[in-house]
Amino acid sequence: MGIKSIFWLVVLTALFYVGFKVAPVFFKGTIGIRGVCKEQVDLYKKYGREYVSKRIEESLTEKGIPPDKRTYTIESDAGENRVTIRINYSDTVDFFGRYQKTFDFSYECEGKLRSVY
Repeated sequence: MGIKSIFWLVVLTALFYVGFKVAPVFFKGTIGIRGVCKEQVDLYKKYGREYVSKRIEESLTEKGIPPDKRTYTIESDAGENRVTIRINYSDTVDFFGRYQKTFDFSYECEGKLRSVY
């Protein structure tokens, strides 16, 4: 096995390790919070703020996002008949105990408070 082969083996191993550490955080921060936001903004007009607030908490916990790493706001504007939900998620990935990288994600979605006929 030549030095070139060892080099590429080390590079591939490092990429796999970084991907293994970072991929779950990116999945939760992109697909996870978007799905929760879109689902709950649609339910707001039917069930109201309290129900949606509780469901956001439950859904984010189910996605593996702990309460200390997330925040969300629910704003409703009765004059314009709309609701806006913002979900923020921040997580830190530790690489070998020497380097830490913090990833911040934010997603905002908007929905109508009444159906259009």
